Amino acid sequence: MKKYILYILVAVFSSYNIAAQIDRSKIPASGPNPEVNLGEASEFTLKNGLTVLVVTDHKLPSVNWSLNLNTPPVFEGDIAGVQSLTSSLLGKETLNTAKDEFSEKVEFLGARINVSLGGGFGFCLSKYKDEVFGLFAEAALQPKFTQKELDFERDQLLEGIKSGENSAAAIASDVRGALFYGKNHAAGEIVTKETVNKVTLQDVQDFYTARFKPSNGYMVFTGDITVKEVKSLLKTYFKDWKEGTIETPSYPDFNDVDATEINFVDVPNAVQTELAVMNVSPLKMSDKDYHAALITNYIFGGGFGSYLNMNLREANGYTYGARSSLGTGRYYNSSFRATTKVRNMVTDSAVVETLKEMKRIKTELVDDEILKNAKAKFLGSFILESEDKTVAARRTIRIKTNNLPADFYKNFIANINAVTKEDVKRVANTYFKDDKARIILVGKGSDVIPNLEKLGLPIKYFDKHANPIEKPVFSKEIPADVTAQSVIDHYFNAIGGKDKAQSVTSVFYTATVNGLAPFPLKAELKVMTPNNESMEMSADGMGVLMKQKWNGTTGYAEQQGRKLEMTEQQIADKKAAGSPLFPELNYTLDQLKLESIVAIDGNDNYKLKVTTNGKDSFRYYDVKTGFLTQTEAKTDANGKEITTVSTFKNYKAVGELMFPFKNEVSAGPQKLPFEFSEIKVNEGVTAADFE
Repeated sequence: MKKYILYILVAVFSSYNIAAQIDRSKIPASGPNPEVNLGEASEFTLKNGLTVLVVTDHKLPSVNWSLNLNTPPVFEGDIAGVQSLTSSLLGKETLNTAKDEFSEKVEFLGARINVSLGGGFGFCLSKYKDEVFGLFAEAALQPKFTQKELDFERDQLLEGIKSGENSAAAIASDVRGALFYGKNHAAGEIVTKETVNKVTLQDVQDFYTARFKPSNGYMVFTGDITVKEVKSLLKTYFKDWKEGTIETPSYPDFNDVDATEINFVDVPNAVQTELAVMNVSPLKMSDKDYHAALITNYIFGGGFGSYLNMNLREANGYTYGARSSLGTGRYYNSSFRATTKVRNMVTDSAVVETLKEMKRIKTELVDDEILKNAKAKFLGSFILESEDKTVAARRTIRIKTNNLPADFYKNFIANINAVTKEDVKRVANTYFKDDKARIILVGKGSDVIPNLEKLGLPIKYFDKHANPIEKPVFSKEIPADVTAQSVIDHYFNAIGGKDKAQSVTSVFYTATVNGLAPFPLKAELKVMTPNNESMEMSADGMGVLMKQKWNGTTGYAEQQGRKLEMTEQQIADKKAAGSPLFPELNYTLDQLKLESIVAIDGNDNYKLKVTTNGKDSFRYYDVKTGFLTQTEAKTDANGKEITTVSTFKNYKAVGELMFPFKNEVSAGPQKLPFEFSEIKVNEGVTAADFE
């Protein structure tokens, strides 16, 4: 016991003496700058021209390899999409091994293999390196392209294009490159349904044969493997890969605009505006300004605490986040771009504030503390990434392909720390051109354009494929004989009448959505006059996940065994809402205002404003069919206003009535697609369903 107490006393007094020697009023001095060591690489070149680098590290019993063919970008033209399709077919089936068998072999060995037109990578335990590298070589050099797989991948690509036709984000992704680089440039061409449908199996084979060439490429091996073992693998599996190079094509010129202008694409169903401010960036990784440019961009818009994000998100609440990037190009210039998504009604303000922050970093020296923190956070991420063997491999290849000095990454941290606030200002003035900025906006023109026109900047209009057009007509004149009441009457006539349904049961499904649910969901919705509603959501094998009940007087929500009764305000709102079957039955004429005729998906729609409890919402009805096509309402979420848009499509007859069998709900950045599998009218619903 005494011995135990003695140990305690020694520990206490030792810690006291140590603490007494520390002055806690001073921040501890930083240690020496760490170095990023990519490892000593052994280098040799195969007869076919492929350069191979080997970094041996026996700490872990695993091997990584990375193949970069160092191929220049190519303009695909009439068969744009062939590159994507060819890459998607690689690594799945070979001349020797069927698709399922190939994936089973890789999975059984606990390995990872990826092959694309640009090269590929692999990982495995070192004891399986022969088997796994053999599979990698087989996938890369002996791919089997079949019409069945091409048709499958084509359908996937076409489905993606179709789903993006009315998505502001997808349209923005296309038009930014097309307007900045030009549609005849490899970085600017747009993949369309027409070009994808033109791609043949022979096109895929020819594209692979022409571009999967080794002579300008690099391959890096890292991990538990020696040079001798690498040479043995390559001799065994790459011996038949013949030399071949790809000529670098000439790329069309592109330049900044002469003066700042707005390029606008109208997407009438957009709930927010996709904003990008862009300049040409001639920056190269080998430039002396490179490290200063990285920190300058980080301060402006590269990090969460950047000028741009603190302004647009934190100070003004325009967006969930704003970012910028300053690219480097090898074959042609890259771009500086500041991007964000903002609410429609603050689009003009977001443009003004973005340009203001560009001017700020060009005219004011950055605060010492901001510069210090930016370096620390930037380097923190850089050092953390350096632990990843695949990152180390990419950096090794980057040194080769960008003609960088061998100690580029060894000195990287010191070069970042050497950046001064004068460097930041100088670099900002070199690359951030607020007076020659191309501002690309994709959003709802009827909401956005009136305020944008007040900025005094020239506005040029483009369609979804970046073709120049005249200013769209955002609203048309309403015929004299059309009123809010006649629009409602037309709607009820279109769906078959307003008195034929006493209850409706609908079952709908939604797929996984942006990580919200990692599995498909099924929901059963029941509604009954005069004002009853029930919704139960479930998932296969998991039972009911959530319930919401309303019996016309009271209601509750239940999730994961927790039941929450409706508040007095929620009850009042439900009672005021009236019949859940058709909300139109509840409106009075003094609540309705026919505002305009707007285009949705190329069709004219009446825009009807509905005011209930002092809040405005909008409903859109197709001029020709009378069907409800879209609703729009603003809600408050954690103190921020979010616009929720619901679209209704694919109307089908259920008995004497017509119902939409497709519904998509957009709320902020999230999209929820619903497919109705079953709708029943006037059957199977009782009062007990709402208790």
